[in-house]
Amino acid sequence: MRCLIFSVILFFAACSQNRDLIENSKNSRKNYIYLSHTRLNSNESIFNKVYDLNLKYYDMILLGGDLGNITFKDSLIFHLDSVLDLKNENTLWSIGNHDDTTNENFNIHTGKNKYDYFTDSNATIITLDSQDSLSNIIGKQKKFLFDILDTIQTKNIIILSHKLIFMDKHPVMDSLINKICNGKKGDCFYCHNPNNFQSEIYPKLLKAKRSGKNIYWIGGDLGVKTSSFEFVDNQNIVFLGNGLWFSNQKNSVLIFSSFESNLKYKFVDLDSLIKYQSPRYIDSLFLD
Repeated sequence: MRCLIFSVILFFAACSQNRDLIENSKNSRKNYIYLSHTRLNSNESIFNKVYDLNLKYYDMILLGGDLGNITFKDSLIFHLDSVLDLKNENTLWSIGNHDDTTNENFNIHTGKNKYDYFTDSNATIITLDSQDSLSNIIGKQKKFLFDILDTIQTKNIIILSHKLIFMDKHPVMDSLINKICNGKKGDCFYCHNPNNFQSEIYPKLLKAKRSGKNIYWIGGDLGVKTSSFEFVDNQNIVFLGNGLWFSNQKNSVLIFSSFESNLKYKFVDLDSLIKYQSPRYIDSLFLD
């Protein structure tokens, strides 16, 4: 009888342990949604399909810039806050040329700086202001980025910038700029400007990569010509682009899913995501 009782206790203890493992597994998985170029040509609102997304299904909202036509004008910024919860610590925003404002005003509306970072157990996410110094990452912003890269503890690093500054002067990507990016190659506030990415920023990324980090750099100035872009270089540093455009029939959204130290990403058709959205559906996108 004692053996039977002991066996029953062990059985229920094992069941309880399995439930705890399952629950801990669920709690350690985090999904991030990336949204960029949600603007219209007017300033009353944003791309209507964004309103159809249930953003409560995501642990983080990553914003790639150009959210409104003139984002900080009139009441649009307050409307964006009601939709995207801009002051939430889990909403991060790399501003674009249509989001032009001072750092002080940006901080008032978001509680963050135009270049900032967020860290949890799965990833460190860095936002940069690619409108500063016409896409050159220099001065205080460069020091900020390098300091974070030097001290980062997480295995995964996600860096957000509006302009796809990593394409400039790259042996493969440079020739694709005018075919991919909303802003043409050139020297202006909205252009894809020549910059110091290859000469100064990439070597620092490479050092972080060789120390065992996974690096994902996302640019948000896409949507008009194409909605998604992906390039993985020979060092396995991942460069991505994603953006929406209201007049296009097909738009994609970039989703990240992190589980423990593993981070995966996928471009998902926007209409399908809206149609089938649920926590279970989002998780199913990343099942091998």
